[in-house]
Amino acid sequence: MHLSLPMKQSTNLYESQALRAVTGPAIRPGGLALTERALALCGLTAGARVLDVGCGGGATVAHLRQSHGLRAMGLDLSWMLLAEGRAQPGCPPLVQGPAEMLPVADGKLQAIFCECVLSLLSSPKSALAEWHRALAPGGLLVVSDLYARAGQLEDELFSAPGRCCLAGAVDRDTLLEGVTGAGFEVVVFEDHSPLLKQLAAQLVWAYGSLETFRARAGLGCTSHGNGRPGYYLMVAKK
Repeated sequence: MHLSLPMKQSTNLYESQALRAVTGPAIRPGGLALTERALALCGLTAGARVLDVGCGGGATVAHLRQSHGLRAMGLDLSWMLLAEGRAQPGCPPLVQGPAEMLPVADGKLQAIFCECVLSLLSSPKSALAEWHRALAPGGLLVVSDLYARAGQLEDELFSAPGRCCLAGAVDRDTLLEGVTGAGFEVVVFEDHSPLLKQLAAQLVWAYGSLETFRARAGLGCTSHGNGRPGYYLMVAKK
């Protein structure tokens, strides 16, 4: 099967139709199955206030509300993805804004989800401090994202004018130092790197090669270097 999509796409990989044609509305490795794993670790009760930072079109927000009875809302910078989400029947609460400036008062949230977003941010330190502010004592931060399994990705696997997660991927120790430095206690860190291989295989099946996918996404990405990206799920507590 080979998908045929326009060559010119958004410079943001997560907005690319080429990627979303394969991942579906949950634009990340593992999709809602990994979200379910996180929920099993968190033990949130119905009615808990939850914010999904980088919610895209709201797939996770809708799942949290409909399947788990959580008072969830979403925040994203992309007007395009938010507009698509708001056009869906029964759209959950979705607002536009940066991850470093949440529209909630201090200590109001029981959990924050950040799925495949942290490595995209220009100032992860500022975002972590803001998330710590918004969480109630004992509140949980759930992050899934790329990281460098073989040290810092000094030679990036992708070079592109657009934004993709590898640009901000760091090694595990650097990641955990940043999280604990923001005042969190890391309670779970799981490697889910096979999900990256699974997504890569799906992209190759759909487009014939990763190079073709990159071209379809309008990124002009080329592979080089010896970095080994991994994928993780982390739960941290305020």
